Amino acid sequence: MLRRMATFVKIAESGNISRAARSLGLSVPMASRHLVWLEKELGATLMRRTTHHLELTDAGREFLPRARALLSGLEEAREAVGPGRGVVGRLVLAVQPAFGLERIVPQVPSLLEKHPRLCLDLRFEDHAVDLIAEGVDVAIRAGPRPQDSSSVVIRRLGSYELVVVAAPSFLAKFGPVETAADLARAPCVILDTGPREWSFETSKGPMSVVVRGRIHTNDVLATRQLVLAGLGVAWLPSWVAADDLRRRRLKRILGGAVPPSVDVFALFHKESRGAGKVRAVLDHFSQALGAK
Repeated sequence: MLRRMATFVKIAESGNISRAARSLGLSVPMASRHLVWLEKELGATLMRRTTHHLELTDAGREFLPRARALLSGLEEAREAVGPGRGVVGRLVLAVQPAFGLERIVPQVPSLLEKHPRLCLDLRFEDHAVDLIAEGVDVAIRAGPRPQDSSSVVIRRLGSYELVVVAAPSFLAKFGPVETAADLARAPCVILDTGPREWSFETSKGPMSVVVRGRIHTNDVLATRQLVLAGLGVAWLPSWVAADDLRRRRLKRILGGAVPPSVDVFALFHKESRGAGKVRAVLDHFSQALGAK
């Protein structure tokens, strides 16, 4: 039954019997038979087959995380007693594109060096990932805390600062931006994934400013490029602006006003909480991101 469960998990993750069969070294008919045999053993239909794709049924959605947890537990048991003990296996990690490229990818070499038998499937996804339906083991997201769920565990990994910046060319043309009133009338490059009302802590207490601008974008790296071009003021993550501030391509403004920090969270299946590879990845990125 374990072989059939592994085939079902692989089909669910790939969404395609042919791809699953190739990765498992099976023929397509054999992979299909494994799925049929498993459904007969369980007495439940796990997948609906259509002409173009496979779709998990409600029973399949319920069974998938449990099957993953059972297979992961078996893998952990083998690791615990086998030769060359350590973290073994493949982990699917979903990250936001810009954050993943700048903050996660640079930490991957040290992760794989630490765990030489770990394989990483790194996916860049800008939407809120459905862990079960998309076959993701861990999702890392920066922003507000995700909604609690009975099947998903949320762990805070760290945080980063925001900075308000503008290009010297913009400031030379527009004038200094030193107060809330200056910011309120300044054209801004607005990241649509963030708020339109920017909040700050100052020596005189909390302050908020409603910002406006002709340019809106949903990509933080595009926002940086537009600000460098002198098109306005922006609220950027510190890890995006750091090199430009150091090279004086951007200037930090409103120095006495501190924006809120942004938290970074990991989401993973409740059933996989004890899985060695999940634990190893979470601990690694918690150490890396929490130090910033």
